[in-house]
Amino acid sequence: MVVGDEPLAAQEASDAIRAAARAAGYSERKVYSVQGRYNWQSIFASGDNLSLFAERRLTEIRIPSGKPGIDGAKALEAYATTLPANTLTLISLPGLDWKTMQTRWFAALAKVGVVVEARPIDRAALPDWIDRRLAKLGLRADRDALEFLADQVEGNLLAAQQEIDKLALLLPSGAVTLADVEHAVVDVSRLEADALQDALYAGDGARFAQIVADLKDAGEAVPAILWQVSSAVRVLLRLKSAIAQGENPANVMRTLWGRDKQRAPQIERAVKRLGLAQVETALANLALIDRQAKGLERVGDPWDTLLGVGLALAMPYGGRPTNGKR
Repeated sequence: MVVGDEPLAAQEASDAIRAAARAAGYSERKVYSVQGRYNWQSIFASGDNLSLFAERRLTEIRIPSGKPGIDGAKALEAYATTLPANTLTLISLPGLDWKTMQTRWFAALAKVGVVVEARPIDRAALPDWIDRRLAKLGLRADRDALEFLADQVEGNLLAAQQEIDKLALLLPSGAVTLADVEHAVVDVSRLEADALQDALYAGDGARFAQIVADLKDAGEAVPAILWQVSSAVRVLLRLKSAIAQGENPANVMRTLWGRDKQRAPQIERAVKRLGLAQVETALANLALIDRQAKGLERVGDPWDTLLGVGLALAMPYGGRPTNGKR
């Protein structure tokens, strides 16, 4: 199980598990994204039925809300007691509170498997984390440059990695100064990408579509802006899931920090406007965009999928405002 709200850490952990599975001969792969009410038997009924040419299977179960529901909890607990042969199961979950981690279904899975926590890096440790990643690409940044980068990404590791990749593309191997980083990081494309979040929260589909078109025309790479949309969707999912569990909306909104806190009024309206299933579907489609951009998914264009995510989130649940509980 990969558990946590830090998308880069979760992604890299899952990618490493998939790579190890392929190397070990798990040639067949099944992916299930659990959203809302779900027929869990569709996952487990074929557990022991491999395809004709596969000897081993990787089964991925993604639960974006972290809440499998009563039926799902029972199914997962039962699954843990009778794991299918020749199958590696990868379960992806967001950050979970201590109460959820004490549930019978989670405890049963943890007992027979391995729990990998995708933890964020705190601000004090972030410059050194960036430094190590730059070093792997042949770059040596001075302390001022590292501190500047850490401030720019505001704790978002996916954003940090994308800035690191950008520097590796733009700069030759060797020393990196603060001036180099400022020139590479602070540009119009970044400001445009940041505006995607505002358009998404506001439900302004036309504005979202225009920004996407501008970024595409400017030659910006999809991964360089995907984290902006992913960050907004994860904020919405965290809030929607908490409210669905009966938490006080005002208390939930107080968990926002940094730039998200400045956008609190927009976010609150978006939470009321959107349904939980909409947000879960958006998160699943963002994972699809990432695979399309990396060439791991041959069907579809990442720019088209990104546009579809924005337009879908511009629509209210059922075509009308909601009470924030769906």
